[in-house]
Amino acid sequence: MYNLQNNFNPQETEFLSGDEPIKIIPNFTLNQKLVFLNGEYGPFQPSIPIEVPLWLALTLRRQEKCQITIPVWLSVEFLQDILKEEKSRKKLSKLHPYFSEISAQLFEHAPNDINDFEKVRTLVEDIWNVRASKIREGIKDITNTTYCLSISDLTVMERELLKPYATSALKNIWLIFNSGKPIKRPNFPNQPETTTNTNTNTNTIEEEPLIEKEPETTKRTLRKFTTEDMETENN
Repeated sequence: MYNLQNNFNPQETEFLSGDEPIKIIPNFTLNQKLVFLNGEYGPFQPSIPIEVPLWLALTLRRQEKCQITIPVWLSVEFLQDILKEEKSRKKLSKLHPYFSEISAQLFEHAPNDINDFEKVRTLVEDIWNVRASKIREGIKDITNTTYCLSISDLTVMERELLKPYATSALKNIWLIFNSGKPIKRPNFPNQPETTTNTNTNTNTIEEEPLIEKEPETTKRTLRKFTTEDMETENN
């Protein structure tokens, strides 16, 4: 049986976003570098911007040892332009891959570093809602002839949230419209041609070769013929 829901949950994608670089302005002095598994960062001097991974920036911010420089894509002007673009076109606009994860963590741990915090948060929510509506409309286009779904410019969070629903929808549509019928699937290089036989009772997908098995009645006839033929030759 195919595993159709191998995806990351929101907590896991938030963890992955922790390695994204972001600038901070330290308010402490540390002349040596901080050494971690994923790199070395520092030295740190007051009021001198330095780039560190998001997880380290949030750790220092919680300890009130720095101020985070908010990315340009979280400014009011940028978000207003994106919201306008999202509303005026059917396709999704290109955003930072971890748009939702990074913005949510900055909203929680560094709200005082964000200019017009309430307005920025409202714009982010509006953009998320508009994009979610467009994605739902795209899923409605799935039919019984659809064997793959392609949506451009999804963020990591959107992709992982969509994946289980889209794959489940494709599977169920195949089961409904092709019950008991062999489904010819596209071949990939160096792979034998196969068909997929669906079974609505077990909800599993089984692959069988295109060449059908020999009927049992034919096998019995051939065995009988062979036996009689051998007896005739012996006599």
